[in-house]
Amino acid sequence: MKAMLAASVAAFTLLAMSLIGAATAEAQSQSAEPGPVATTALVREIQFMLLTIGIDPGPIDGNPRQLTNRAVHIFQQRSGLPEADLVSNGPVSPAFLERLRGEAAQVMLKPAPSSPASPPQAIVAQPPPPTPSSAPSPDRFASCTYNAADFRVGGRQYTPQSFLDEGFDGATNRAVTNLRQRLYEARQIAEGLGGPALLEVQRQARVLAYFECRQKIEQASATTR
Repeated sequence: MKAMLAASVAAFTLLAMSLIGAATAEAQSQSAEPGPVATTALVREIQFMLLTIGIDPGPIDGNPRQLTNRAVHIFQQRSGLPEADLVSNGPVSPAFLERLRGEAAQVMLKPAPSSPASPPQAIVAQPPPPTPSSAPSPDRFASCTYNAADFRVGGRQYTPQSFLDEGFDGATNRAVTNLRQRLYEARQIAEGLGGPALLEVQRQARVLAYFECRQKIEQASATTR
């Protein structure tokens, strides 16, 4: 009789422990917070941050296509993170997101130079002095002013022409179309981020204005031919 009672108590104890363990596991799974998901809004933010640190993600449209994933892979390799694609509504590595946000914040929060109180003076190409007919023709875009700092992207200093050649295959019309779309998308994101993100939007607006000036000159030249 005592043996049967002991066996019953042992069975009840094992059953109670298994029920407690199952309840604990379920509670832990319910309390665990899900990781970030690549929603359209988050992908747009990632694209904007990649562009901010100088890695071109293509259009800032919330769609993680080939150009965006290429930029993601470049950042992952540079940061020593596991390489993984960004997939719509798929999981996003918290480590990747934290590192990217940290680098983008460093760029956007970088203090502006305190020495000049006034805005940096725009560079205006001076008309060349009279030269023999064999000399190179003057710069026809001399009237289009720009700030050299606006063409410093990701630690690299571009000229307007090298920026055009490398980013848009030397096509001004393509640059204007692409930059307009990026500026529109960047403005929408910057409204949510606020603060220093607006400075990046202003830089993009100045770059666009320069190429719009070049576009008008090119179009005027085409009509007079």
